[in-house]
Amino acid sequence: MRTFSAQKWDGADRRVWREEAERARALEYSGAYQIFASDIDPKAVALSRENAKRAGVYDDIRFAVADARAFTPPTEHGIVVTNPPYGERLLERQEAEALYRAFGQAWRTLPEGWRTLVLSSHTEFERCFGRQADRKRKLYNGMIKCDVFMYGNV
Repeated sequence: MRTFSAQKWDGADRRVWREEAERARALEYSGAYQIFASDIDPKAVALSRENAKRAGVYDDIRFAVADARAFTPPTEHGIVVTNPPYGERLLERQEAEALYRAFGQAWRTLPEGWRTLVLSSHTEFERCFGRQADRKRKLYNGMIKCDVFMYGNV
């Protein structure tokens, strides 16, 4: 239901915008999702709950205070998306690297049907994680240059 400035450009064909919006809606997944959100910090979980309420998706997510290093997959297939500390503000660099190593060890225990996406600015993330990403994408998280490291069938 969003609108974009480009829709108002003189050369923009409103019919094409409408058709593409309809096509996108037809491609939306309409099955049941199982979304789990966790953080080791109870304050972060409380903030996530509040954000989910404001976004209207609170009832679709199960929240927990949990350590991602001890994640046990509840299904055969799924996607883990994580934005661990970068070692720039919340943790020191060595602590972040130890966390990345632990994530890598936990990742290796996931069933083959799981994909993992990790957002990090750490230039040595893959070395610490223990495996080169299957794919990478560059982006910014605020003003911080990051990569999304993608593992599994991505």
